[in-house]
Amino acid sequence: MPVPKRVVIVGGSLAGLFHGLYLKRHGSRVVVIEQDPGSVRSSHQAGIAFGPAVEEILRQYDDTGMQSCTPAVGTRIAYRRRQNVKEINVVRHLTSWGLLYRILRANFDGLASEAVPNPPPPRDGDGPAEYRSGQRVTSLRLDQTGAVTVGFIDPAGVEGSVTADLVIGADGVHSTVRDLVHAPATGVEYSGYVAWRGTVCESALPPEVAAYFAPRTSLNFLRDTYIVTYAIPPSTGTFTPGTRLINWVWYLNIPPSSPSLIATLTDTTGHVHANTVPSHLTNTTIFHHHLAEHLPSMPPPFATLLSSTPHPFVTKINDARTDAAVFLDGRVVLVGDSLAAFRPHFAVATEQAARHCLGLGRVWDGEGGATLEGWEREAVGYGERMWLASRLLGAFGLGRWGEFWGLLGRWVVGFVRGLVRGY
Repeated sequence: MPVPKRVVIVGGSLAGLFHGLYLKRHGSRVVVIEQDPGSVRSSHQAGIAFGPAVEEILRQYDDTGMQSCTPAVGTRIAYRRRQNVKEINVVRHLTSWGLLYRILRANFDGLASEAVPNPPPPRDGDGPAEYRSGQRVTSLRLDQTGAVTVGFIDPAGVEGSVTADLVIGADGVHSTVRDLVHAPATGVEYSGYVAWRGTVCESALPPEVAAYFAPRTSLNFLRDTYIVTYAIPPSTGTFTPGTRLINWVWYLNIPPSSPSLIATLTDTTGHVHANTVPSHLTNTTIFHHHLAEHLPSMPPPFATLLSSTPHPFVTKINDARTDAAVFLDGRVVLVGDSLAAFRPHFAVATEQAARHCLGLGRVWDGEGGATLEGWEREAVGYGERMWLASRLLGAFGLGRWGEFWGLLGRWVVGFVRGLVRGY
C-alpha cells in the first residue's frame, strides 16, 4: 500500500503532527485542519511522558537538534504524610506538551517560536505542508474515484472543502471525524473525577522541595485521592535546573451531575465549561477549599508545591474508544485519542499516537507484509487494553474498590485475548 499522495489530517495537536511530519517526509501533500482559532495551540503548561515510539519519530524526522525531554531517574511513592515509602525503577521521558508541539510544528510547517527561533529548512523530497487554524470540519464524502472531500467552515462562517486520498482523524476524545463516520464507540464517558493541575518554577520553591521533586516522578497516595508530580521544561525549551517547572496533577472524586461538579467547571465569569477551565479563568476558591481539607494528610513537599501554585486549572476526566479504526474503504482512519482516549494515569496518550503513526508507516512501506487490517487489529486491541488499564489505576488511586475489582477481571480477559491474537 503506497504512501498516499494527498492527505488531510483533522486535528492539529501532537497526534496530527506526528502523522503530518511522517507523511511530509515521505513526499505527501499534507493539510492539517485545526478548529482552534489560534495560530499556536495553548498548552496550559501541561506535562507529558513519552516512550520509544515518540523517540523513534524524533530520531528519524526531527531536524531542529533540540533536546526534547528530560529522563527521570525513577519513581518515588509517598503514602499519606510519609514522603519516601518506596522507590521503583520506572523511568519515563518527561517533557511539556508545549515544547514537543513547537518542535513538531517547526519541522512540519516551519513555525518559529522562542523554543525554535530558526526552524530547519525542508529536506529534499519533502512534500508541501500546511497548517490551517480556525477551520471546523463539517462533512466527509467519498466519491467514485476513491477520493474523500472534507467540508469545513472557517471563523467567518464561510464554507470550503479540500480533497484527499486519505483523511486521518486525529481530533481527540470529542472527535468530529469519529462522529461523521459513525464509528461504533462506547461513547465519551465522565470518569467520576477531575484533575486539578498546575506548575511551579523550581526557583520559586525552597531548595529542598525542588530537590525532592526534580529528578524523579513522585506519587502521593492519600485517602481516596492521589497526586502525581514530575519536572518538565517550559514551552521555551530550557532544561537548566532552576528554570524547569514542577508539574503536578491531583485527582479528586466528584460525582456526575452534582452541584460540586458544576461549580468546579464554572469559571470566574459564570460560564460552565464542558471539560477544561483555563487557568486564567479558574475559580481558585474551590481549589483552595480542597487543598485546606487535604493539607494535613500530605507530606511537606507536596503541601508546599500545591500551596505555591499561582494558577491551577481543572479538567474533567473523560474517556472514549471505538472498536474500529478504518472507514470508507480505507480512506479514513482514526488515530490517537480519536480511536482510544485513556484516563491519563499511565501517561501513554502521546506514545499511543506515535505507535499509530509508525504502524501506518509499516503499512505504507509494505514492511513485513503489514496490512491496514492488521494495523487496525493491533491498534484497537492496544486501545482496549490501555483503556481498561487506565481505568483500573484510576479506581485504585481514588479508592473506588468495587469498580477496581470489576475492571481487573475485564483487563485480565482482554490481556489474554491479546496474547491469543498475537498483539
